[in-house]
Amino acid sequence: MYKRFSINDLTTIHNDFIPHLYALIKRERCQWANDFFKLCFRDGNDVYYFSRWDICFRISKRNNELHLADEIDKIEVVLPFDHKSAIQSLIIKYVSKKERQFGQKTIEQILLDEFKTWKYSTINGKPYVVYDIETTVVDDLKAAEFLLAYAMYPNGEKMDYRPIMRENLRDFVDEMLAFDWYIVWFNSIWFDNPISVWNAWYWDKEIEILNEKSIDLYIFFQKLTKKRIWLNKLSEALVWVQKTLSSWAEWEVLWNEYMKTWDESFLEEFKKYCKNDVRMTALVMFYFLHYKKIFIDDEEFVFTMDDFLKKSNNLEVDDSNPWKVKEQTIF
Repeated sequence: MYKRFSINDLTTIHNDFIPHLYALIKRERCQWANDFFKLCFRDGNDVYYFSRWDICFRISKRNNELHLADEIDKIEVVLPFDHKSAIQSLIIKYVSKKERQFGQKTIEQILLDEFKTWKYSTINGKPYVVYDIETTVVDDLKAAEFLLAYAMYPNGEKMDYRPIMRENLRDFVDEMLAFDWYIVWFNSIWFDNPISVWNAWYWDKEIEILNEKSIDLYIFFQKLTKKRIWLNKLSEALVWVQKTLSSWAEWEVLWNEYMKTWDESFLEEFKKYCKNDVRMTALVMFYFLHYKKIFIDDEEFVFTMDDFLKKSNNLEVDDSNPWKVKEQTIF
């Protein structure tokens, strides 16, 4: 999955696309981009560059279009092949350093600047909360033990974060049951909602109430693309924000150490992990609301606000099961 950038995006949004491309040009001992492209397409229309065992850059010529995909920053640039001189111009500026890139913003900064203008203070005119939980790892969801959670409330120009501990879960579930309107999560309909409800000693009726008001970004992505993806992969590709821990095993160690020693430093690190997941979820949603399109494997998926709201809460049996084999998973 890629962010599709225009030439203007390459100069206004902070990125390393041109430095990554120029490193390949130097690797091939070419002086400029035009020489490099001649070399690339000398024997075919597709070239892959690797860093160790992973693809780092893909260059293709298709239907008289030049496709450049930076696999590190997950940026794709597509332009008419006879307009490739625009890339040459950016390379020249980068090498000569005549144009210093002041004022470039990351995608995260762009989205947060918009948030500060109250653009995302509501969704479709209704309030919302972004929520994420941490649990014990078990095969049976009904046996999963709620550990802690974080919630984010838009508050003017700020994001107000609130931790929810086990002793506060029942009160918070009551708050969500009464909350009007949206609760934003990632994979909540299949995971967070039932575990939160069951651990608060409620049952199926309360799960249905939460499901009805949920905006599930996992379900939305799956409905839009017929593919499955996990939060870290989606956030890293779209907004360049990653989890604070690399695996569930790491946070399981943190929690176990906290329970063993009652050392607050382990708990704070665990809470930091959960809070960052909430931030990632919010930023991914802001990205969807800002761009209203994503690109995967050269396919563009465009959607409206109505599409976003419908698909993020659509539980039709035919294709809503997240474990269907026919759907591709993006890891």
